[in-house]
Amino acid sequence: MIVATAGHIDHGKTTLVRALTGMETDRLKEEKARGISIEVGFAHLPLDDGRMLSFIDVPGHERFIRNMLGGVYAVGHALLVVAADDGVMPQTREHLHILGLLRLRDGTVVITKCDRAGPDRIAQVRAEVDELLESAGFPPIPQIAVSAPTGAGIGALRHRLAEVAALESPPERQDGAWPRFVVDRVFVAAGSGTVLRGTLLAGEVRIGDSLQVSPAGIRGRVRKLQRHGQPVELVRAGERCAINLANLDHASVARGDWLVHPEADHVTDRIDVRIRVLRGEARALAHWTPLHLHIGAADIPARLALRRGGAIEAGQEALAQLRLDRPVHAAHGDRLIIRDQSASRTIGGGFVVNPFPPSRRSRRIAVLQALDGRDRRAGLLALLDGLPDGVPMDWFARIHTMPLPQALELLPQGAPLTRTRIPTAFSFLRAERLGLRAAEAVARFHAARQDAKGIELSRLHKEIAPGQEAEVFADLVRQCAAGWGLELVGSQLRLAGFDSTANPQDKQSWSLIWPILEDAGFQIPSARELSVQTSIPLQKVRDLLHRKAALGEAVKITPERFALPETVETLARKAAETARRSADGLFSAADYRDVIGTGRALAIEILECLDRQGVTLRQGNVRLLRAGHDATAAAAAGPAHPPRIQNRRTR
Repeated sequence: MIVATAGHIDHGKTTLVRALTGMETDRLKEEKARGISIEVGFAHLPLDDGRMLSFIDVPGHERFIRNMLGGVYAVGHALLVVAADDGVMPQTREHLHILGLLRLRDGTVVITKCDRAGPDRIAQVRAEVDELLESAGFPPIPQIAVSAPTGAGIGALRHRLAEVAALESPPERQDGAWPRFVVDRVFVAAGSGTVLRGTLLAGEVRIGDSLQVSPAGIRGRVRKLQRHGQPVELVRAGERCAINLANLDHASVARGDWLVHPEADHVTDRIDVRIRVLRGEARALAHWTPLHLHIGAADIPARLALRRGGAIEAGQEALAQLRLDRPVHAAHGDRLIIRDQSASRTIGGGFVVNPFPPSRRSRRIAVLQALDGRDRRAGLLALLDGLPDGVPMDWFARIHTMPLPQALELLPQGAPLTRTRIPTAFSFLRAERLGLRAAEAVARFHAARQDAKGIELSRLHKEIAPGQEAEVFADLVRQCAAGWGLELVGSQLRLAGFDSTANPQDKQSWSLIWPILEDAGFQIPSARELSVQTSIPLQKVRDLLHRKAALGEAVKITPERFALPETVETLARKAAETARRSADGLFSAADYRDVIGTGRALAIEILECLDRQGVTLRQGNVRLLRAGHDATAAAAAGPAHPPRIQNRRTR
């Protein structure tokens, strides 16, 4: 368990830690000379049950609040230190507010210097502390009076901490997350090089692991690990440790940076947050207010962006966006503190809702409402319900700094999930609603186009789900079409069992036209000729032929001439045969006319149809077979590149 001190300057925080652990946390010459803490100090205390307490001793002076914030970011228990002679002081209040904003509610009040005050004064200080806790919204917290010089109360405090440590639950985000280590101190150790000290917030780190400095993006291998001054092979979330990275220049990393798994190294310069303004603030926090953001151990200038240019009143909270002066590593749920532009006063705090907000406003609001104040699983369920276009699971994994497979395990069993480049998940209800819209759109299409087999997926996508990625929409339809009462045939979607040829009048007309087209062979009749032979009105013949072409049951040669698909296949083979007859693979319309035995005009119409279908390629007055369309013909045609055009008969 990590324990942090908090309280006003010269209230005995460092002396208290020394009395508890026997370790000196002031390490700077200036600290020892002036008798005040400037930087964060560290110590540890072994308990009788084998557990180890890590202590973070923070500076109390108002000028060093920034250093204090870097130390209390990831603690599990706080010791609010109040001197019996002074009582509650300004930094007592500010430190307590900071603990509250970081949602650190588990703590102990330690009244120090009791050898300098009588029982009445100690009782008075206890009452002051109770009043302060109540005004700050804290529940009652145990208070222990101690005297470091005499040792009075130190044993009781140790016992209290041991009881708390025994009840401590594992860190909230230990399981299934990439390692994230917040750096609060960097130094060079003789014989080892650069050493980073801090707290592992999530995951595990082992010797030999590859970690990346964020936001710098510099990668290094873990050479050594230390916990409580002893070498170890492994550290887990919630533990303080020192990490020695091989080949890392100490100038390339600083306090406030992070060490993360390379796949978790995502940085951002705007984050969606929930902010609460302290009750004592004299003015509301307005849109575009400049401020200082403290997240992890970093201190970053930023501006507050509020929807519709509003304001957050003192004692109130709201969703907002922070625009940062420089990128930072952040994840959903990370705690943060905001101070004024001069970094002299704590204004409020909160937590990260979405470190990678979408640009589209409507989607951003839906994401905020879904993620706000929820854990991973609950947030994912809310996103599935709130986002009609689905939840990109790589984004969800990224905002929680967890591997994608771990994120997919959070989905409800059987939830629709696309097999696309970016796996996208849907709720059963959202998929069902999309299916209803799809079925309605397909039914409308059939009513308007009874001759067509179905609606193109691309057209349906634009009609009912334009905000969704096209590949995501197509894959979801493929997976769910049967359950929606639909059939996907190629790229077209139709109602299950729909038969575009079910029109009795069309069936009768086609039964007259089809045999004529089959018997005609290459002498393909025009629509007018078919009308004369069948006594069907010309316009009805034209309409029917166009409908059959849309269904793939006929091929348009010209707007007035249609052939059966098998006839066109044979004509394509005849084109290959014509090409093989030529030494260079080139042939004219006259050459083709002679092979198929039609008139020149019809031969040209057929060749132009084959050009459109990609069978042949026209080069001036001659044609060649497109490479790969017929292996034998391609080989006979010579080189793959178009040959030099010679003087041949005109078409």
